[in-house]
Formats: sequence, structure tokens, C-alpha cells
Amino acid sequence: MLAVFGWPAAALADVVVVPVPSPYSYDTATLRQLNLRGSWGRYLGFTGHSVIEWPAVPAQLNAGNPGTIRCDGNRCWREGYVGPSLTGGTPAGSLRHYFNYQLDCRDQTFDRIGDVRLPGNYQRGWQPVLNDPVALAVARDWCPRITQLPTGS
Repeated sequence: MLAVFGWPAAALADVVVVPVPSPYSYDTATLRQLNLRGSWGRYLGFTGHSVIEWPAVPAQLNAGNPGTIRCDGNRCWREGYVGPSLTGGTPAGSLRHYFNYQLDCRDQTFDRIGDVRLPGNYQRGWQPVLNDPVALAVARDWCPRITQLPTGS
């Protein structure tokens, strides 16, 4: 059909590349030294944008226990019966959010403030900077020059 109009049999299309911004970033204007545990020059604070993903947790069926039937003459009863139960699972998910970070330059760990309120089963609290691209970038770029940053609360 294309040859009828004088077009080549296999029309070539140009590929359009659309740049996608990274979901990971930090605001350099918020970088500051923190005085945690009575020490300056060890801890950084900053605001960063990160993505947290968590896996699905499948529902679990507890089959229960049918128990045992006991009889005494003409009278019988069941002992040890536990009814079946179903514990609901949670779906997988992700969240893009701004967090306030605290980063320990000596231990190379960070705490993402506010992530405990999020659903899902993932590590919270202080964890290695390798677990978060934002924390890793700040540790790499700013821990060697922490003394150049202003002090904050």
C-alpha cells in the first residue's frame, strides 16, 4: 500500500527521547551540621526527595485445629477446637516523598524522619547509606567537607 504513494515499503520513524527527571534529589540549601549526641562535625541534616518501595505481604491462612471428640457414656463433647482464621496481607506499593534526613558521616548511616508512618514492610530508622540513593549521594559529596556547612539544630 505504501509503494502506491511513492513511500518506501518500510517507513522509518524518528525516535523521540523524553528525559525523565530522577525521583531522587536533595536541597543543598537545607544542608547543615547537626549536634546529635553532643557532637559537631559528625552529623548532617538535609531535606531530600526519595522513593520508598515495599513488597507485598501475602495473606496467611491458619487452618485451625479440629480438636478431639471425647465421649463419656451417652454424652460427647469437643476439646481443643480452634476455628480457622485468615490474616489479610498488604499489597506492594511505593511512595515518592520529601523527608528530613539525619546522616552520620562516621558510621555512614542515615535516618529518614517520617518513614515510620508509611505502610509496608521495609527497614526504618538508622540504616546504611547504601539503602538510599539520596543518603549515599550526600554522604559521598558532603561528609568530606562537613566543616564547610553551617551549624543547625
